Amino acid sequence: MAMEQGAISSATGPKILGLTQLALIGTPIVFIAYALALSIGHGSSLADALPGSAANTIPAIFFGLIAFEVVRRWLVGRRIPIQVFGHILFCGAYAVLSYWLLIVLLGAVNAFSVIQFNVEPFPIRASVWQLLQNATTYGIIAALAYRGTSSAEVTLVLAEGSEKSRPGLSRYFIRSGDEIQPIDVNSIVSITGADDYAEVTTLEGKHLVRMTLAEFEKSLDPARFIRIHRSRIVNVERIERAEPAGGGRLLLHMQDGEAIPASRTGSRLLRDRVL
Repeated sequence: MAMEQGAISSATGPKILGLTQLALIGTPIVFIAYALALSIGHGSSLADALPGSAANTIPAIFFGLIAFEVVRRWLVGRRIPIQVFGHILFCGAYAVLSYWLLIVLLGAVNAFSVIQFNVEPFPIRASVWQLLQNATTYGIIAALAYRGTSSAEVTLVLAEGSEKSRPGLSRYFIRSGDEIQPIDVNSIVSITGADDYAEVTTLEGKHLVRMTLAEFEKSLDPARFIRIHRSRIVNVERIERAEPAGGGRLLLHMQDGEAIPASRTGSRLLRDRVL
């Protein structure tokens, strides 16, 4: 049995923090924290602090969920310069947009109207403090996004027998915490190139493999996997149907519901398999 070592970073799965879990856990915690802070800071009752707490919670959660997904999808696993630039850009956007929505909501709350109200920015010092608070919140959200895609070891295991009789990868194992989970290659729907990583889509979810698409392709059975264009490989056993997309191209409808366009070359490779 031939074996090849690599590393993997899981992006989805039963133990991974997702948008739904983040919203369900974060919303009540943030709301209660703001309510207590505003009640104590303003010397008002807890009931009087609830509208202001809602106005603070909505931007934090709304833009927080967007930031969480953006970081997880576009920054985790990228090269360090790209991550640094991306975090600077997204942190600034999160801080400014959250501040803007906050003062809009506070204007509506103070006027007791969602139609006629004044939007007034905070004084300069308070604005700077709010922007710093938003940047800190972004940092926590980014950390949660990285925690949800923490690195794990993976072992790539080739199929039993000689490579000539049955070529390609059979299964690999991912380590999530103290557990080791096997992934059958047959469950792979498609593989997408992402710089030095490959994003693997299976019937159960997605994960990032720390190897290039070309390296991953070498370990796969060419009878089952086809590179349909420069950055995408599909499992032909997971294609539900293919339809013409014009210009000699095909649109592949996969078992996970995704529709993937194939290049002319990839479409020709698929047509060559038509009996």
